[in-house]
Order: sequence, then structure tokens, then C-alpha cells
Amino acid sequence: MLCAVPDGRWKAGVSPACLAVVLAGIPYAAAQNADALSPFFEGKQVVVKMDMPGTQKGVDIYPKRPQPLDAKSYGDRLKQFGVSLHRGETVMVTKVKVNKDNVEFQLGGGGYGTAMDNTDTSVHFTPSEKSSREKDLENQISNESDPDKRRSLQRELDYVRSERERRDRIDKSRAQDDADRRTGRVADKRQQGGSRFNIKLDARGMGDSLTPQVVENALAKYVSFPGDAAGGPPPGGGPSGAPGLAMHPSDQTSDPAQSLKKGMAREQVEALYGPAVEAHDRTEKGMGITSCTYKSKDERVQADFVNGVLVQYSISSR
Repeated sequence: MLCAVPDGRWKAGVSPACLAVVLAGIPYAAAQNADALSPFFEGKQVVVKMDMPGTQKGVDIYPKRPQPLDAKSYGDRLKQFGVSLHRGETVMVTKVKVNKDNVEFQLGGGGYGTAMDNTDTSVHFTPSEKSSREKDLENQISNESDPDKRRSLQRELDYVRSERERRDRIDKSRAQDDADRRTGRVADKRQQGGSRFNIKLDARGMGDSLTPQVVENALAKYVSFPGDAAGGPPPGGGPSGAPGLAMHPSDQTSDPAQSLKKGMAREQVEALYGPAVEAHDRTEKGMGITSCTYKSKDERVQADFVNGVLVQYSISSR
């Protein structure tokens, strides 16, 4: 390296000043390269070569291992969360995020279970406390010496206690029914929420060597990218020529609600429902969200978009 010296001449070697300039540029180059992954991949369509679990935990890939796929965690997640993307499906890359020790390659919304998703399916039931009458009867029985009075008090106590337990059984059954409904709703959402790959590598330490080609090479066994010669059907378009998002054969239906999926682009939603009748922006946890309202003949759809991608929605009858 040539560096300037005070007399204006150039000499070989590395001065502290030159070294500082060179080192100062390294983090910028690394950050610049990491930032380039998002615009390179996001919005493109790929074909998955394997079933993908319906969770934001996704699939862990270790490129430097002889067997890159963590098969155990993959199997466990498929069993626990079911399949959201099936082998051979076309899906949009909705986000690529570079962390310290991995690259998140999110597909069709990134998987259900992120911060904005409600995954609570627990049973909320608390048994009733004893009433004051039940406690009084217990005290009276313990202090009553007359056998006939004790039997009469015991019969009343048994009735009061059985009524409390009967109400508890009803309340517990209702709570369980509610939990079952919520479990079913979450399972449906998981099938619509996409998935992701977690490419485990020293992402920050790689600097400018972390290129799109590195990501494609890491996922070559599991994903077909645009232009691949083999590995799955070519990416297809969505409704009305809009980019597709994991379109199942069953999605091709006249019922718009059956095609609505988390991870869709706003253009896809509007290809199904037409332009939004209402739209407004808001900020939530530092994230810019656009809320849109769509109306069809029988339904009203409330949809939230982040960077033009559908992150959550609700459908109600008109």
C-alpha cells in the first residue's frame, strides 16, 4: 500500500493514519453488502423443494456442516406446527434479515408466531371458591353433637358442594371449548403464515463476502431460485398477473376469502377485492403499518400491510 509522508512523496508501507482510514471503511462495506441482500431477494418468487413448517422458527440450515439440514428440529417442528408450504409450491420472498449469527430468509410472511400473531391457546379456568354458606355448614357440622341435625346439615352441605362442583365442570368445559376453537384458529393461521430458513453462519463477520450467491448456495438443496435449470416448477403468477404467494391448487376459487393469505402483496389482495375503500397509516412499536378496508358483496376485510406485505387480516360478514 502507498501512503503519503509529510514531504509529499509516496512510500510503500502502512501508516497508522492509512490503517485507520482502511479499517474505517470495512464496517461500512460489510453493512452495505448485508443491506444489498434484501433488495436482491425480496419480492422474488422461489419454489420450495421440501415441506416447510408453519412456524416463525422455520428450518435451520448449517452450510459448513456435512449435513446442513438440522433434521431433528425440522421433524419436530413439522410434527408440532404442521405444514404451511408444501414441496413444489411457489412462494414470494417477503423478507431477508441479516443477524449476527444467521440470515433469515422469510417466505410468504415468515411463519406464524411473530410479534403481531396471537398464539395463545391455553385454557383459562379457575375453580370457584367455597361460598360462605358452604363454610358455615362445615363449621356447624363439626360443632353439632345431635346425630339427626348433623345428617340434615350434611345433606345440605352435600347439595351446596355438588352445585359448586357442577358449575365448575360447566365453566371448565366452556374454557376447554374456547381453547379448542383458538387452537383450530391458530392451526389455520399457521397454514397461511408462510415459513423461513435460518442460515446459520457468521453473517456479520463475513463482511462483504456475504453475497446473494452465498445465500443461494446455502439453500440450493432446498429452494429453486429464478433461472434455475432444475429443481421444481417455474415460479407462477398470482391472480390477474400479480406476483404469486404460495398458491395451492385449492386457492384457485371464486371465493376471494379462500385465497387470502398472510404474506401477500397489497397488489394481490386488491386483485381479489378491488381497491381499498379506506386506507390509513399508523406506527406501532416503531413499525409503519398501512391499514386498509376492502368490501365485497358479502364480506368486509380489514387488512394490515407492512412494506406492502399483508401481515394480518380479519374477515366479517356485511
